[in-house]
Amino acid sequence: MIYIYQASSEGFWMKVPLSELLDSIPKHLHQRALRYRSERDQYNFILGRVLLREGLGPLGMGDQLDLISYNDNGKPVHPNVYFNISHSSDMVVCALSTKGALGIDVEYTASVDLVNFRRWFTDTEWADIEGASQPLRRFYWYWTRKESVIKALGISLFHLNQLSLDASGDVFLSNGEQWLLRELDFGSDYCGALCSQTDEKYTIKMYHPPL
Repeated sequence: MIYIYQASSEGFWMKVPLSELLDSIPKHLHQRALRYRSERDQYNFILGRVLLREGLGPLGMGDQLDLISYNDNGKPVHPNVYFNISHSSDMVVCALSTKGALGIDVEYTASVDLVNFRRWFTDTEWADIEGASQPLRRFYWYWTRKESVIKALGISLFHLNQLSLDASGDVFLSNGEQWLLRELDFGSDYCGALCSQTDEKYTIKMYHPPL
C-alpha cells in the first residue's frame, strides 16, 4: 500500500505557530527549512516532515526523521522507507511506500502565461495542451506528471524537458523499466500526480492540526 498524507498549512498555521512547528523536527533540518524566503514555504517544508513522521508511525518506524539524508540532486531519502513530499500554496502532501520508489507532486492551478513554459514540453505535448478544452488544466496535468517522474527517479528538474509523456497511457519507461502514473484528486483548485515503481493501491488521509 502507498500511504499519502495531506494537510492544509493554512489550517495548521492558525493553531501551531512557525517557531513551534520548527521545534518539532530535528535540528539538522532547521537550516533547510529556513532557506526558503517566505514564511509560508518554510512552514510547508516543516509540515511535510511532520506528515512524514505521521506516516512512519504506522509502519513501525517511530520518529526516524533523524535518518533523512539527501542524494546528489538534493532529493531527501530515508534508509527504511521510500517517501516523497510536495507542497504548493496551502497544500502539503507526503507519500510513503516500503516496496518501491515513488514521486508525488501537487500544484495550485494558478493562472499563468503558458508561453513561458513552452520549452519544458515536446511538440506533441504542447499541441495537446493548446488543443485542450481547458489548456491551463491540461498544462498542470502534464506538469505534475513530469515532476512526479523526476522526483521518483531522483534526478534534476533540468531533465524536465527531456521527458516525453504519452497522454493515452498511464506508464512511463525509463531505461527499460516501467513506472506507473496516476492522477490524484486534491480538490478543484489543485492538480496532483503520483509516479510509482509498483502498482500498489494508494490511500489518501487528511492530517489535521492538534487541538
